[in-house]
Amino acid sequence: MVVINLSQNLLRSCCHHQQGVRLITYLHSGPRVRGLKRDPVSYLKSPNGISYTDVKLSEYKSKVQNALQFERCGIDLPEGLVLQCFTHKSFAHGSKPYNEKLNVLGSQFLKYQAAIHSLRHKDQLSPVPSDNVQQPLNGLNFTNLGTAVAKLIISKISTAQYIKEKQLDSLIFWKMRDATKDGRYNGENTVFTSALNALVGAILISNGPEKAANFVQQVLLNGENDVNLVKIANQQSQVLSAKS
Repeated sequence: MVVINLSQNLLRSCCHHQQGVRLITYLHSGPRVRGLKRDPVSYLKSPNGISYTDVKLSEYKSKVQNALQFERCGIDLPEGLVLQCFTHKSFAHGSKPYNEKLNVLGSQFLKYQAAIHSLRHKDQLSPVPSDNVQQPLNGLNFTNLGTAVAKLIISKISTAQYIKEKQLDSLIFWKMRDATKDGRYNGENTVFTSALNALVGAILISNGPEKAANFVQQVLLNGENDVNLVKIANQQSQVLSAKS
C-alpha cells in the first residue's frame, strides 16, 4: 500500500512538472543555418519576391483571367486552382498544391487542339518538299502536320514565350536551381510551359472540353490576337532558319 501511494505521488509530481514546461521554437530568417528551423515567410517566395503567404487570391486571379481573356470564353476558375496552376513542384519542396498533373493533362489537350488548328489551316504553315505535299482530305490540310511551325506551336520555347509576353511569368512560384545563373540554366521554359499547360488542364476539368477548346483556339492560337502561339512559332522558326 505504501509503494502504491509513493508511485502515485511520483506520477502526480512528474505530471505537474511536465505541464509547466514551455517549448519555444526559434524560426530563423535569412541565409540557411544548419540545425535552425527556417521561418516559412523567408523561403515561401517566388524568384520575383512575391510571398506565397501574402497572395491576395482575388487580385491574383484577376490578373491571370484578364491577361488570358477568360471572360471572352465564359471561363471561370476557383481562385485556389489558379494559384495551383502557377505553382511548380520545385517550390517549397512540393509542400504546396502544385501543377504537375494539370500540366500533363493540359499539354495533351493543347497538342490535340494545335493539330486541329494545323489541319484546318488551308495554307502551308511552313515550306515542305514537293514530295511531302498531300491533297486536302475533307477540307483538312494534312501537309501541315509535322511541319516545323506545327511543332513549334506547342514547343516549350513558344509556350514559355507566350507566358512572358503576357507578363505572367512574374506570378509563377518556383525555385531556381541557381539564382546567379540565367533562366535557361534554371529551366524556366519548362516551368513557364507547365503553368500554361496547367491552366488548359484546369479549364478542361472544371469548365468542360467545349470551353477548353474554345479557349485554345480563340485565345492561344488566334492569329488576330496581339500575342498568340502561332505568331510566336513563326518568329522562332525565322530565328532558327537564320542560325542554320
